[in-house]
Amino acid sequence: MSNFQTEADVMRSTADHADSVNADVNREIDRIQGVAESVRTFWQGSAQRSFDGLMMRYDDAQRRLTEALTDISHNIRDNAKHYENTDVTTTESLDQLSGSAGLAL
Repeated sequence: MSNFQTEADVMRSTADHADSVNADVNREIDRIQGVAESVRTFWQGSAQRSFDGLMMRYDDAQRRLTEALTDISHNIRDNAKHYENTDVTTTESLDQLSGSAGLAL
C-alpha cells in the first residue's frame, strides 16, 4: 500500500511548483505595474480617471490570480494528505482483516 507515498510526494512537489509559479507571476506583474505607474503623471482629466480605473482592474486581476494559484497549491497539498491518510487507513484495515481471518497476505 505504500505506493501512495510516491503519489503524495509528487503532489507536494506539484504544489511547491505552483507556489513558485505564483511568485514568478507576481514579480512580473509587479514589474509591469511599475512600468505603467511610471507614466501616471502624463495622464490628465478623464484620461487620468480611465488610467486609474485600469490600474484598479489590474490590481484586482492580480489579486484573483494570486488567490487562484494559492488555492490550487493548497488543494493539491490537501489531496496529498488525504492520499497518505487513505494509505494508512487501508493498511491498518487490511492488517486487522488478515489478523482476524487468519489470512496470509
